[in-house]
Amino acid sequence: MSDLPSEAIQEAPSVPSQPALLSLWVTAVCGAFAGAYLGVAVFTATPSPLDRLEQPEESLERLVTREMDLRAAVRQAPEWKRALYTAFSGDEETPTDVIAWYDELIGVGVSPVAQLYRVVLLAEDGQSGRVSASLVPWEFQGESDYRMAQWVRAGYLGLDLEQDHARALLMEIRSELQPGWFADTLAARVAAAVGERAAQQEAESAILARGDEVLTRWIGLSLMHLALLAVGAVVLGRLWVRRMSVVVGEAPLPPVWAAQDGYGLFIRGVFGFLLIGVSTALLFPNDSPYSGIATLAAGLPLVWWLSRYLAARNLAWAATFGLKLQARGLGRVAGATAVVIGLSMLGETAIMLVSGAFHYQPHWADGLLENLLWGPPWLAACEIFDSVVWAPLIEELAFRGVLYATLRMTVGVWPAVGLSAGIFALVHGYGAVGFASVFWSGLLWAVAYERTRSLLPAILGHMFNNLLVSAEFIWLLRL
Repeated sequence: MSDLPSEAIQEAPSVPSQPALLSLWVTAVCGAFAGAYLGVAVFTATPSPLDRLEQPEESLERLVTREMDLRAAVRQAPEWKRALYTAFSGDEETPTDVIAWYDELIGVGVSPVAQLYRVVLLAEDGQSGRVSASLVPWEFQGESDYRMAQWVRAGYLGLDLEQDHARALLMEIRSELQPGWFADTLAARVAAAVGERAAQQEAESAILARGDEVLTRWIGLSLMHLALLAVGAVVLGRLWVRRMSVVVGEAPLPPVWAAQDGYGLFIRGVFGFLLIGVSTALLFPNDSPYSGIATLAAGLPLVWWLSRYLAARNLAWAATFGLKLQARGLGRVAGATAVVIGLSMLGETAIMLVSGAFHYQPHWADGLLENLLWGPPWLAACEIFDSVVWAPLIEELAFRGVLYATLRMTVGVWPAVGLSAGIFALVHGYGAVGFASVFWSGLLWAVAYERTRSLLPAILGHMFNNLLVSAEFIWLLRL
């Protein structure tokens, strides 16, 4: 978007200098609390994202089973489906990658079933030595572990079984393991070892059936991504060729507040967010309805402070943040939003390809939305509303409407774009790939605010981005 018409980047008509209204001492106290909290959080944080999960064992099992089912279907799919999958997903994780995930999980203590899943992955990767070594303690850890060792020996280590014994093992596998890739793979191996062709085909067919369903869903999402990318490219090309204006609002940039007040508003908003979040975590259990709405309530202090401040300045929200549209504003908002969404997807794809080229994969738990996977419907609904509606509104007000606009006054346009995007990415707490993705989005949304003089394209682009992420979690992992 940096090559779009440049009339919007010119300074707005100068605004009479305003004295600061917000107390510097209150800002300092709020900032000290927020800084101390974040410092303690960083100092005490463990390097593994597993510590952020309530159900790491179940979450990893769901992720791996869906992935393995999907990859089994891709191997049997037509060429165009395989090409599409490779283009959007890059190189597939090897069994070694997934084994490393389970190795880490086992290190924090898990159930015997999770250890069985790790051994199955080792066996599928041909690491028979590690399989044999892993089974030795199971012989002395009780009847359940002994039975699981028998399953593995029968399926992968050539344990000699009579037909009736093999059928009994298959019944045990089916009755004791959750239906899914691990159970079907182990059953297929045991059945193949003793010549039970019908049982083997049944298990392999179940894997392919589930994989085909997931692949169909994945292709639908991918084609939607391609369509949105194409629309964004067409709109961007039209704006480029015709040198069309992208200004849709009249947000004053630089803003109408003093820099001291701008930083004060942002710091007060962060303080309120942390205070409500900490209080909720201490007072209510995770499955409480109050915890479900905590993130919604945490954004209210920023709204309250902004409302008070704008009222004191006799300013309106619409005028301050460009929410009142100019003539032909709706069409321009739609066009600018399409460009932002298209560029966001293009950047995400580039980040994925670059990380894949360097053989760097994000941690599987990085950014995992457990509430969308395991939460009851009411909690999942709260999570979706927060992610798709509330968070984009609050975050765009905070990081673009207040922080970027204030930084712009003190360091200039392009440094403010980079600084606001960097802070935005840091507070999300993701790893390198997640940081790059959020940083890219922050850049786009700041530039969109600057070019269009309205927060609407950034808000709508942010909403749509989060909607896609939520839809992928639900469509590919929860259902």
